[in-house]
Amino acid sequence: MNSQLQQTPPPQEHRSIEQLNDPTSLTPPPPLLTSDVSSSSLDSIPLSRLHATTTSSSRESTTTSTAGVTPEVALTESATTPTSPHNPSIKRRGKTQDSNEPFLFDDLPIRDSEQLPRHSEDDDLERGVQEITIAMNEPNGSLAGLTTDEAITKLIDVAIEVLDQYHTPATNMQHFVKYITSVPSVTSIITILGLLIFYIYGTLNASLRQFRLTGAIVEIAILAAIFIWNAFIHRRDLQLRGREVKDRVRGVILELETIRVQPGQELKIPSIPSVSTVRVIRSGIVRTLPSNLIVKGDLIEMVFGDAAPCNVLCTLSKHGVESTSQTLHPYHYHHHHHRHHSHSRKSSPTREFFLSRREIFQPSLFGTPPSEEWQRRHHELQGRYTFEVLETPLEQILHTALDPTPRPNSLIQKQLLVISRIIFFKVVMAIALLALVINLLRYVLKEVLQLHHPTQGPEQLLALPIYAVLPLLPLSLPTLLQISKAFTNATILVLFNTLQISKTEYEDEKDVDEFDVEAPPPTKNVDIARKEVWKRFWRLLTRWGNSGQDFGDGLTRSTNLVESLGGITVICSIDKEGTIATAFPAVEQLLVATEDEDTVVLDVLEDDLSPNGLRFEDKDWESYIQSLKPIGLNQLLNTNCGTLSAVRRRESHRKCNTLHYHCKTRAAQQTCLCRLGKEIGFTSEALRPFTLQKEILCYHPYVPMPPMTFGKLTTFEIPTMLSTIYHERAGDGYMVLTDGHVECVVECCTEYWDGTGLQDLNDSMLKKISDFYQTAVVNDLQCVAYAYRPLAIEKGPEPLDFNSSANGFITLPIRVLPETEDSKVDPQSSESGHLSSHEHDEIKEDPIPVSMQRSGQGRTMDMSSLPDPVNIVIHIGGDSDDEDEEQQYGASVEDQGMSAVKIDTGPLQRWRKLREMDLAQAENEDEGAEEHLDPAPPVDSQEFIEEAIQGQIFLGMTTLAHQPKTNVCDFIEDLGLAGIRFVYFSPASERESKAFADRLGLETDWNSCILLSSASDPFGASTGYLESYDIKAQLPRGIENIRPHLEAVDDIPLHVSLFAECGPEAATEMIKIFQDYGEVVCCIGSSLNINNTAAFAKADISVGMEPIKMNSSPESRSAFSLGAKINSLPCGLTMHSETSLYALTQVVREARRLLNSQRQGVVFMIASFMSVSLLLLISYCFLLPPAMTGYQILWVMWVIVPLLILSYFFSPHEPDTMTMMPSKNMSPLRDLPRFIFYFLARFILPIGMCVFVFLYSLHIYDGQEGYHFLFNSFGNGSPWLQWSENEQWALLYAQNYTMIIWVWYIVWMSSTFMSRALSLRSFKPWKNRTWIGACIVCLALQFVFCAVSLFRGPHKVKDVPWWLFVISFLWPILFMPIQEIVKARDLKECIRAQKLAKLEFNTKLGMHSPL
Repeated sequence: MNSQLQQTPPPQEHRSIEQLNDPTSLTPPPPLLTSDVSSSSLDSIPLSRLHATTTSSSRESTTTSTAGVTPEVALTESATTPTSPHNPSIKRRGKTQDSNEPFLFDDLPIRDSEQLPRHSEDDDLERGVQEITIAMNEPNGSLAGLTTDEAITKLIDVAIEVLDQYHTPATNMQHFVKYITSVPSVTSIITILGLLIFYIYGTLNASLRQFRLTGAIVEIAILAAIFIWNAFIHRRDLQLRGREVKDRVRGVILELETIRVQPGQELKIPSIPSVSTVRVIRSGIVRTLPSNLIVKGDLIEMVFGDAAPCNVLCTLSKHGVESTSQTLHPYHYHHHHHRHHSHSRKSSPTREFFLSRREIFQPSLFGTPPSEEWQRRHHELQGRYTFEVLETPLEQILHTALDPTPRPNSLIQKQLLVISRIIFFKVVMAIALLALVINLLRYVLKEVLQLHHPTQGPEQLLALPIYAVLPLLPLSLPTLLQISKAFTNATILVLFNTLQISKTEYEDEKDVDEFDVEAPPPTKNVDIARKEVWKRFWRLLTRWGNSGQDFGDGLTRSTNLVESLGGITVICSIDKEGTIATAFPAVEQLLVATEDEDTVVLDVLEDDLSPNGLRFEDKDWESYIQSLKPIGLNQLLNTNCGTLSAVRRRESHRKCNTLHYHCKTRAAQQTCLCRLGKEIGFTSEALRPFTLQKEILCYHPYVPMPPMTFGKLTTFEIPTMLSTIYHERAGDGYMVLTDGHVECVVECCTEYWDGTGLQDLNDSMLKKISDFYQTAVVNDLQCVAYAYRPLAIEKGPEPLDFNSSANGFITLPIRVLPETEDSKVDPQSSESGHLSSHEHDEIKEDPIPVSMQRSGQGRTMDMSSLPDPVNIVIHIGGDSDDEDEEQQYGASVEDQGMSAVKIDTGPLQRWRKLREMDLAQAENEDEGAEEHLDPAPPVDSQEFIEEAIQGQIFLGMTTLAHQPKTNVCDFIEDLGLAGIRFVYFSPASERESKAFADRLGLETDWNSCILLSSASDPFGASTGYLESYDIKAQLPRGIENIRPHLEAVDDIPLHVSLFAECGPEAATEMIKIFQDYGEVVCCIGSSLNINNTAAFAKADISVGMEPIKMNSSPESRSAFSLGAKINSLPCGLTMHSETSLYALTQVVREARRLLNSQRQGVVFMIASFMSVSLLLLISYCFLLPPAMTGYQILWVMWVIVPLLILSYFFSPHEPDTMTMMPSKNMSPLRDLPRFIFYFLARFILPIGMCVFVFLYSLHIYDGQEGYHFLFNSFGNGSPWLQWSENEQWALLYAQNYTMIIWVWYIVWMSSTFMSRALSLRSFKPWKNRTWIGACIVCLALQFVFCAVSLFRGPHKVKDVPWWLFVISFLWPILFMPIQEIVKARDLKECIRAQKLAKLEFNTKLGMHSPL
């Protein structure tokens, strides 16, 4: 080769990025060969000068133009450049003997010029709206679709119809009958009747007015009012619980009437799995709406890769698309043909093409390979097919949300139920029986046989046992529960809303070491508006109707909001993008070619401190600046995010172009990488010389691509790329910039840029690209490739008109690969037998997704031999060797129910064969080529754009990944410390799921991932577990095998944090399995994912998260906000997209505090009331009147104790709140004998002193000498109904003194119940100022109560000796240490239980584990 063609320019002096934007710091490089070039800054790099500088006449352009002729294009290759194998008339950049000539990015000086017109972000929105307007020439507006009013009317009708189906009117009488038949109600009725009998009998037989009879009628009235009040509360709670979701649906119906659609809003919404959107044709205009807002009869647009939102029918069936000889996918035709037989036309050859719900729209729907008619139609439609909606998705969503199946009861509800059963069936019966026996013996032996007072029977045998059991009746409990639930729910809701709007950061507490692995999660220091809490509390407490229309109030009743949040043991994420990961993927790596046919990978990190929000991790990245220049400029030019206007956007955002409206693209191709271009060194000045001339949208639906996840009903990707033609003013040249899928870009490239020149894209470089691409895919990374080519367009007298208003649309054609020796399969190498003729016929009917080759008899192989995920070249059997070869495209291996033989993996083999085909065709055409080029096509022609995208120069690749959101990894780690297991349900394959789980910080080694897809799935699934240790561990495969595995093998599925190959139904069933085994499940997912409603409805508590940030104005976000509300109807909470998940941990922390306070309050209440019953029983044993009468007991039950326990909700946080293991929702109450012992130990001394005060007070005021009355009848042996006024006052004084002492003791003991196990030194109750106030109020009210009761009493307080009051009030000095001793013992039991719980939580050893 001529040495002159091999010379390269001297290397330029290295410059920093700061110098790249400073023209004064640059010096012109020496001339490049025969080109006269000068230097310029990086901001004015003219990529149109990227071409081979030749010294031979054969390298010069020979294209000429004459006046009056449309300007023509000629590429910079020599006249002998071979034509493209795609089209003989298209010249393709091929390999020539001069192709190794050096190529450089020449620097030109900056030229002062005014800014040329270019699309801004607003211009792009307007252009996008115009682009998506229906342009199909349908007669009489046949594709105008429904109007917005018609669609909304249908939605409202469907919602009302479904709502009426769940209208189950329950009359007041039904509620009342259910209430009075319960055990507490029956006991209350017996109590009221017993007191009524006593009152009537006493009134008829009393000789003097008895205070007790007056008190009895007051007690009867109070008990009757309480009974009616509790019946009202019960009825109200049932109705509100059943109406919450229904009221939300009614609120949705009201919003439907005012829905608005904002043009342009849809252009900012990424196409990600967590956002279910559909393009609906309304009044002839296409609008992007949430999938749940379409109705039956709507017309929607779908492109390859879209998932059907419901059952849909392609309108091509109505356009006369006839059946052809091509193979149709049997599922799409036969299955739907029979299921929708009413639509079939047996007398017509017209085919009907159906898609079922969540089925992916693939090219195989229309047959493989496609017919010429279909290809023509596809080009006319530009990939946008119209489908008719056959059902309304809202109907199924409402049925799921309104499912009357209740959620599991919370742990505290189960505990209250068990306690109530124990109290009513054991304690109450025992106390009632004991009181009856004691009083019966006294009545028979003393009153009847000794004193001959038979009239004492009704009081002693009815009233006294009733008083003994009265404290144990749940008279005040329903009201207290309503008050506590309203307050705790209000606190949680206000805190959650405050955390979402607060801009402060989450920080560790001052006394917590941030490096401590046992440190609790950080919190946000926010001040909760107490006024707002009390306002919300009053609204929740007094609300009767419309309980769910305000989404801000949550589903407090049907979800048991606080109980569920405080008892969470599992948090499962059913979405990735926008929930636990960013909606837009971030750049991780950038691959560029270097000299010596090598590549380098530069790592990119997100960095909030960087001006652009990211930075290169490699310190020497600037040494590859020549390779990065074209990529950076490509990333800045191929976007419409306001870069030209010097807008600096640090957050990830969508790249606006029309590519996404013609084919489904992955998030990587939708993500704008302008930040990376700016980090490379470009500024807005670098973009001003460039003007966009035309966009070329290129698709390759025939390339055999594997599904990105398992099965048919998941993501399917069609390779696409976007090519843009730019005019550069500085050099007055044109160029093509391309970015897109690796498969598309590489196939259109023949050379690559290594930073110094152009090199042939040989097998070595193709292998490096292929290896990098496949490694990225299996590690859950998405790739975007970049390419470039210059266009040398000879201009005519008229200005060039590229017709930029119409985008170029190209579908790469089918290219049948030649059969090679290495692709043939040795029949002897197969381990399986021959296929039967019947099996072979079935295989022939199925479309084959990849290159098919026939060689003798077919063999089968276990699917586990197939790699995942890669392209597979397979060989199937045939009846003879001379059968015609057939090529199948547009489906995946998993789509077919057949076996396959592994030949080669990845795109490398196909690229090599395409390369060989191109070179062979180029050599053949070179032999007969003439010395001049054919006239070039006009620049506005389809032929021109097909030629422009060929022969490009490969620049490099970027890998992008959905990175965990801020604090998500720390959030997951802190959940483990709190005893909450984080579970991720991934729809991806095992390897991809583990790659993302590794980013989250989840374990990905043995026993860490379970596949929920069934091996017998008719739609196909992966071949099973990949790792040998997982196979040996015999992990269950498929959701149907989880329960048998738990029952017969081990409980590994309950300890796993990653479930792969998981569909919506499998995730919902797994949530139910968790609940059946005692887990309290919180489900977090996208509120815009139409498939999440079932999981939301099944979980104990659900949090609907906005996956994307929507506009705040009501007009622009109404449609998507309403769609999110519909999907999250069963959700207790909703979270904004920018809200950190630490808000959830802080809410859980607060819920745990409130739940602990509520639980301790209930325990304190039960213990206090039992102490009253025990006090009465002891007084009966001394043959004395009751120490407290009925109305005094009701005063204690409704005033004193409730004030104390309600103050518990204002207790400070315990330091170990978020490091304690929560209890599972099973075995609600254990160690009952131990708690009975604790009660007796803690209350025996206070009760004893109260009995002593009662006895001594009776002794003082009775006036009798000695203590013979202790076991005798009080009142000088006279019948109780004949007591004198002095005797009645003596009893009343004694009872009031006893009440004061009892309240004093209860106040002291309430401080020890505020924390279950922590001592007063560790947990200081006086920090709860509300409790201090409650104690003061209780004592004050009790003194007032006694003063009113004794206001007209004949006795004086000073009649009681002073030492009795001193001893009584100092008695806590003795029993308070006992409280601490009992709590210390209980603390040891708690620590032991916590250690066992943590050991169980952290252990995942199964029966077949490797260790």
